[in-house]
Amino acid sequence: MAKADMAKKQRPLTVDIPRPGDEQPVWSRVGVIALVGFVVGIAWPRLAGVRIGPSVPGENKDKATATAAAPPAAAAPASAAPEAKPSEPAAKDAQQVVVGPGRITRCSDKKGKRVEDCGALQFDPVALPRLKELARCPAALGLDGKLPIGFELNFGKKEVQVVKGRKATVPASAVSGILQCAAREFSNVSLEDVPHKYHRYSLVYDATFYPPGAQIEPDAKAGEGKDEQEQAAGTTTSETAVSGLAAVSWDTALVRGEPKEGKVVMRLVRGTRVKLVGRQNDWYKIELRGKTGWVYRGAIGL
Repeated sequence: MAKADMAKKQRPLTVDIPRPGDEQPVWSRVGVIALVGFVVGIAWPRLAGVRIGPSVPGENKDKATATAAAPPAAAAPASAAPEAKPSEPAAKDAQQVVVGPGRITRCSDKKGKRVEDCGALQFDPVALPRLKELARCPAALGLDGKLPIGFELNFGKKEVQVVKGRKATVPASAVSGILQCAAREFSNVSLEDVPHKYHRYSLVYDATFYPPGAQIEPDAKAGEGKDEQEQAAGTTTSETAVSGLAAVSWDTALVRGEPKEGKVVMRLVRGTRVKLVGRQNDWYKIELRGKTGWVYRGAIGL
């Protein structure tokens, strides 16, 4: 009996040697396992917003700054329309003032001797823009009438003094306020750039005020002050009389009502021939079919 048991226990040992094909991995299973590992280890944390490593230095700070700097967007009502900008009032609805070229009433040399013929003094480019600002003067609001405004120019002391002219048609209560506004406008005027021949000049400009909504009729007031103009000792215009013809050399030449910044009154094409009637620095006054205006010298080949 014991021998039989030992025989069973001493069965021959069997060794299985795998074939070469059995040792190769099943690549389909490896691919599935790799895909599952990528999803679990890399893709899922990114999609879920889970950070498994340290942040890049400064990254959180930049995001926090950008978040704080971006204001919350306010939800606008669906029916909300863009805010309309207030329109500027038309010129006829504002106080207006018309100022013509000035005239010299008196001039004197360094010794104080009066000169009969004062010639021309180019003071209009200095005076006219400032006098037109008087339309904004509080004392001029609603004013209707003419106020001659005088000036005393002392080139020795380089001083400009504003004085009241004669024959004003505006209320006396408004004259003082307007002259104060004019004095402020001319307080910083420099006489160094004004060409002059004599030591002192007395000038006068006629400022005609129109209340808001009034129709400007320059022809109706053209005769006022005619006697004073005939007795003028000189003129303040800077325009020099010229004569001749010229042709537009630019494709389009803009003709303005005043030199440099005046309103465009005409547009002329290349080759248009015009008549020259005046000049002011680099601008020429031209005449065409009964209309006049100012054009830059380069536009007419001068």
